[in-house]
Amino acid sequence: MTRTAVAAFELDKWDPQAQDEAGGTEFARVLIEKTFTGAVEGASRVEMLTASNETSRAYVAFERFTGSVDGRKGSFVLRHTAGDEGLSLVLLPGSGTDELAGISGSADITVDEAGKHTFTLVYELPGA
Repeated sequence: MTRTAVAAFELDKWDPQAQDEAGGTEFARVLIEKTFTGAVEGASRVEMLTASNETSRAYVAFERFTGSVDGRKGSFVLRHTAGDEGLSLVLLPGSGTDELAGISGSADITVDEAGKHTFTLVYELPGA
């Protein structure tokens, strides 16, 4: 059965690690840390690679979440891809641990006008 868990999150750390620019396009590596509150409760660490120029921006990232989803404790990894075509967040198959072992699904991030981040996880979990 498909379930939906919604949480707010705060960016606790945004730490650019390296940058490289050539031919008008800049590459950057960024470490990010987040805290989640709501049906998804816990913290995550993100490794992000970005590319940007005058007309386009894109990123890829992996995010390791540790905490609970709807009260089930464990961890999982999200794969991010984003660019002009939109944002895609997919749970990495086989990355769930403990009570989140076997989790699959996708997620979405929205930011409201006040800058508040909302994380919506649509998932399936065997035995849940």
